[in-house]
Amino acid sequence: MGFSNPRTPWSKLARRLEGKGLPGASDTPDKQGTGRQGTGRPVDKHADGSDAPAFSRPDRYQVSVGPGGSDGRSRYQGPEGAGSAQGPGSGPLLRQSSVDWAELHVHSQFSFLDGASDPETLVAAGAAAGLTSLALTDHNGLYGAVRFAHAAAEVGLDTVFGSELSIGLSEKIPGQTDPDATHLLVLAHSVEGYHQLSQAITEANLRGEKNRPLFSLEELAAEDGDWMILTGCRKGPLRRALGDDDGGLSALRELTALFGPDRVAVELSRDGTPDDDERLRHLGDLAQRAGLPVMASNAVHFATRAEWKSAQVRASVRSRKSLDELAGWLPATASARIHTGEEMLARFPRQALDNAVRIGRECSFVLSSARPDLPKAPMPDATEGETYLRGLIAERGRTRYGTRAENPRAWEQLDREMDMIAQLGFCGYFLIVFDITEFCRHMGIFCQGRGSAANSAVCFVLGITAVDAVKHGLLFDRFLSPDRKGYPDIDIDIESGRREEVIQYVYDHFGRDRAAQVANVITYRAKSAIRDAAFSLGYAPGQQDAFSKSSNRWSSLPDAEDSPVPAPVLEIAEDLLGSPRHLGIHSGGMILADRAIGEVVPIEKATMGHRTVVQWDKDDCAAMDLVKFDLLGLGMLTALHEMVGLVHRHTGVLIDRAEIDDDDEAVYEMLCRADAIGVFQVESRAQLATLPRLRPRTFYDLAVQVALIRPGPIQGGSVHPYIRRRQGLDEVEYLHPLLEKSLAKTCGVPLFQEQLMQMAIDVGGFTGADADRLRQAMGSRRSEKRMAELAEKFRTGAMERGVDEDTAETIFSTIAAFANYGFPESHAISFANLVYQSAWFKYHHHAAFTAGLLRSQPMGFYSPQSLMADARRHKVPILPVDIRWSQAATDLERVEPGKPGHTITEAAVGNGGTASAGELGIRLGLDTVAHVGSFAEVIVSERENAPFTSVADLAERTGIGKQALESLATAGALSGFDLDRRQALWLAGGVAGAHPGLLPGTASVDSAPSLPVMDAFDTTLAELFSTGITVDGYPTEMMRETLRARGYASTADAAAAADGTRMTVAAIVTHRQRPATASGITFINLEDEFGMLNVVATAGLMKRFRTVATSRNALVVTGLIQRGGDVVSLYAHKLIPLEVQLPTKARNFR
Repeated sequence: MGFSNPRTPWSKLARRLEGKGLPGASDTPDKQGTGRQGTGRPVDKHADGSDAPAFSRPDRYQVSVGPGGSDGRSRYQGPEGAGSAQGPGSGPLLRQSSVDWAELHVHSQFSFLDGASDPETLVAAGAAAGLTSLALTDHNGLYGAVRFAHAAAEVGLDTVFGSELSIGLSEKIPGQTDPDATHLLVLAHSVEGYHQLSQAITEANLRGEKNRPLFSLEELAAEDGDWMILTGCRKGPLRRALGDDDGGLSALRELTALFGPDRVAVELSRDGTPDDDERLRHLGDLAQRAGLPVMASNAVHFATRAEWKSAQVRASVRSRKSLDELAGWLPATASARIHTGEEMLARFPRQALDNAVRIGRECSFVLSSARPDLPKAPMPDATEGETYLRGLIAERGRTRYGTRAENPRAWEQLDREMDMIAQLGFCGYFLIVFDITEFCRHMGIFCQGRGSAANSAVCFVLGITAVDAVKHGLLFDRFLSPDRKGYPDIDIDIESGRREEVIQYVYDHFGRDRAAQVANVITYRAKSAIRDAAFSLGYAPGQQDAFSKSSNRWSSLPDAEDSPVPAPVLEIAEDLLGSPRHLGIHSGGMILADRAIGEVVPIEKATMGHRTVVQWDKDDCAAMDLVKFDLLGLGMLTALHEMVGLVHRHTGVLIDRAEIDDDDEAVYEMLCRADAIGVFQVESRAQLATLPRLRPRTFYDLAVQVALIRPGPIQGGSVHPYIRRRQGLDEVEYLHPLLEKSLAKTCGVPLFQEQLMQMAIDVGGFTGADADRLRQAMGSRRSEKRMAELAEKFRTGAMERGVDEDTAETIFSTIAAFANYGFPESHAISFANLVYQSAWFKYHHHAAFTAGLLRSQPMGFYSPQSLMADARRHKVPILPVDIRWSQAATDLERVEPGKPGHTITEAAVGNGGTASAGELGIRLGLDTVAHVGSFAEVIVSERENAPFTSVADLAERTGIGKQALESLATAGALSGFDLDRRQALWLAGGVAGAHPGLLPGTASVDSAPSLPVMDAFDTTLAELFSTGITVDGYPTEMMRETLRARGYASTADAAAAADGTRMTVAAIVTHRQRPATASGITFINLEDEFGMLNVVATAGLMKRFRTVATSRNALVVTGLIQRGGDVVSLYAHKLIPLEVQLPTKARNFR
């Protein structure tokens, strides 16, 4: 490449890479090495601290750039001190500078690994430096614009919005050390210019591919945008042309011809290289000859010098080269930071600063002025939205509630809600949501609204939600209040298997230019931060993975003394933690607008075809009043649809979920036994442990069960008081009789947000709107001023109702503390609906229940193996995968003893069970076999034409590959050809090369020798390897005699043991869980043929046995039995591996 290693002692280079100064100098010794403080830093002539990365040779030259121009410590320390530590809301006031100065070329972390500072830190540094205005010009986007605007508004700093566009990209940006593209820096000159820039970025993104937008100078010029064009950094069109015969004059004249002489400025930046002065004089001469202004910048990539090292690490990760490998490309100076006006005056002509200030002033505007409106709602022509919505409510309200005379309470509620909706101007919004749910119903797609929308009777009668807000007495003001700003949130759960149909309907119905999905900014978490930090330091991939896997935390790093991760890796990871890495897509959020969304925020192609995503996340969209519609995929709705279909196909009974009786005593009795494997929301370890204690007997109890096992109630100490009061162990008490109305249904313990609001209404005399304001004031962005005002209003209202001052203060404090963890009651009831329905299917149609879950994988807490083991324990017959009978997916099949493929062992039904003729069993599907995939449908389709006669016939007619065919043989699916598993495997390799059109009989192998038949344990291993599901019993069942001989107990032994019994249990690990609320405790779930056992492993135990506990799929656990009523756990003292090679993998949860 022509670059070489620096001629600098490694000790000095190391200090520089660590951001430390050299002894006796602010940055470097002077040129003669005298130790006097230098005024410059040695860099290569190509280094300017700019884009991706600076591609320079460090320490090659030493150059003075004049007083105050050093990239070392300058005489003004403001940005490094106050600036970098400040955030929005606490940032410094604008510093009064003696020299006006505006920085108009700035990259943030939203240049994705090419900027080290977040927008808030940049703004704080800019304010501390006394800038008159600050721009944000991230690469190819406006990702950080909203956060930037918010932070700048907090400190009163004028904002300029722009982007540095990559012209002529030949490859995707990630992974390139120096992407081959020309950089054009475009500033929006006005709100209209902003719209034009956003649309130009959108069009380039949609023309190209993800991470490779296609811009051209000619197409940008054709936009005729109200923009200011800066000639940019070393990769700008002008500086790239300085070596041309005319010194770049033609390139500059081309820019002015394309964009206009009043819309181009020549950008000057000092790189700390020997030719700085010469280059600046040349650029100034070019500007004069072309009649253009010059303006100064620093091509900022980090706010302060302290973040220079961070910028280098990010350059390493972006280019996929370690810091050592990238050493010759990294900038040698920290010049790409925010400077003060005084510093800049020592570096550039005054006119260059004045021009920057003028351009910044001309281009400043408030971003909120770019907000769009909601599109027109779908409705009959010439019909007003309010008229149409009232008509729908009148029609559908009669279906739900009968006439006004029959149910005046419900109609009074509907009228109140409808008036509020009309008053707020939300009719169109409700009609759009109604249109989406109507599409789902028309297409037979299961869906239901959740969240605060379930507080609305209007949503219920329109079919948006499945919860009767009137019946359950839900508080509408939690959903809508008169002073609400912005549209409400209505989240729609859609069966995950068909959600894409709904998303594409929205695109097609409202227009692809007016609909897009919301972004999810993927930020560094502990594991990814450790992995990339290790990569930058040159660790091998295997070591990177080992370091990453050693951390079981999500958003925080392990302590250095307790972690095998080296301290330098943790130090870098700490810097990366929480910062943006790349753009993802929100789980279901879509935005709709009355104009092209690309004019408001740039749109990109999503990874999934036929989808587009905006460059802002949900919070940014909300701040800009872009209305988000959450279309969320829910696996349980898919499973329920499958269950309904299975029962209908195999029994002729069509079950309407809405008609399922929700007071079936047998269903509740099953839940009280914690027999809830696979049941929605109540199948986790904590839920199973709580069910026998709470003992739900009503539908509302299920809502409480859903809400109780959440981080908030656990941290708030609500769980045990509620259960003890419910069990009659403690008396139900209230701080004041006025609280009984709001808290009676939860035994005096607040659990729901709606109860908070009702407490404020009943005790403090609040209106519904007041109560909602209180809820919002206590939210994540708590306002102390609003809290103080509402607290005084509450005390006054309470005393008017006879509540003494101390009690009123205590109640308000309870409300304030509770607000941090309260769960929406409406959300809990929506989920309770699914809890009950899934439990009802488990009790009344267990085979369909399990098959439905298997057809909907991946979902839920348990693996298919655990779900099938649970079905087996419930005496459901399990039929193996069979090429003759299996459908593509797992299905139901009536057991016919004596019929080929219907031999069912006792183990396949459960201990002591027998399969009756005509009983519905579960037949494993072809798609459960590894590597079969889409061939499952091909096999079934071919079989309908004619049965397969041999392995060769199967291979010839389907063209199935060798790996899939061998998996079918291993699974026993080819037994119908009078072959055992080993014989089928022998044949599979030989005939797998057959394909349609091959002459019959020309396969290399057409018969198998007599081979030893697999024993029971080998068969179990074969099933686990091929399908992950064992048909004839559980793996430990085959080992039981050996395990007992070693003194190892079963889960059944543990369940029967007395409290405090010391015992050793051997079983398979199904999952591990380390909740944030559990004080470092890890819960390990063990399973054998008898059932499951929860193991409690303390933080100390996990530290001693971490490798065994986290890597082994079968364990021998010694500990003490703990009993809490019917709940049994094993408090672990020792963990050792169960030495058996099983191809199973535990699921790990937080």
